[in-house]
Amino acid sequence: MLTYLFDASAAVELYVPPNSKNAKVGKVARFIVDQKGTHKQAVLYIPNFCVVEVFNALARRHFKDGALDGAQYESALKSFRDDIHWGRTLYAYDLNRYHVIGADEIIPIEHHVASEHERDHLSTFDILIIVMACELAYIGRAEDTFLVTCDKRIQKVVDQFKGTELKRREEWKVAGSLDDHSIRRWVPPNVLYLPTLKVGQIRPTQGQAPLNL
Repeated sequence: MLTYLFDASAAVELYVPPNSKNAKVGKVARFIVDQKGTHKQAVLYIPNFCVVEVFNALARRHFKDGALDGAQYESALKSFRDDIHWGRTLYAYDLNRYHVIGADEIIPIEHHVASEHERDHLSTFDILIIVMACELAYIGRAEDTFLVTCDKRIQKVVDQFKGTELKRREEWKVAGSLDDHSIRRWVPPNVLYLPTLKVGQIRPTQGQAPLNL
């Protein structure tokens, strides 16, 4: 069983009409959804606060950008509401105390990556999304857990998390009473960065035709 955590930047692509800029992203996202809907071999999560972000992103594309006309906006809202209702397609994953604690593991890494690449910092929500994916990797199988995003910054932070030795990461942190080195609690997930995804980076489930990009 594969586990996917969609952030809002990836989830919204399931509900907007494809165009020359997002056709590939939407195709990959729907390929993942098919692993759950048709093949019953995947679980799809979305952080509960990302539900609001998707609603807001769709509204912005309609009211501000004009990218969605009235009928498209109404259709997108209906489809998204149906998909999150009782976790029909996307199960709303609630933020909990462990995610709040785990943010302390990600924040120092994020600040180091931001300074190295001279870019904007992740939002607090983005940091929590990474921690939530780490939690899913810990309670399940890390090799079968994927964070799905269209945010390059998230990919860079997770890559830094994977590539930095624990001793170095501990040097970046301020030690506290919540630290527990007896277990490998925060396991970095795999990241599927949809805009540049290659076919070999995503595997089909049993009975599913390979992704054709």
